[in-house]
Amino acid sequence: MNETVAAVIIALLVIDLIGLLLVGIRISGQSADSRQMWGRLITLEGRVDNLPTHRDLTELRSGISEVVETVATISGQTQAMTQMLRTIQEHLLENDR
Repeated sequence: MNETVAAVIIALLVIDLIGLLLVGIRISGQSADSRQMWGRLITLEGRVDNLPTHRDLTELRSGISEVVETVATISGQTQAMTQMLRTIQEHLLENDR
């Protein structure tokens, strides 16, 4: 009986040891996954920090609107100057005839 109890205790200890080894392997695998996920989060945060915010995009849009207005003004002035030059040219050509 003593030998049977000792054998059962040894068998249970071996089963416990195997279980602990499996749990340890699983935990070490999870910590590698956790480190990988942590690295991904840090990379994602770095990317998000460099992305433009809503305010940045609004400022960009207003800046583009100002440029569009300036270009439209210059275009209108250029058309007016072109028309004046044509009128002057026509007037000079009429005087030469």
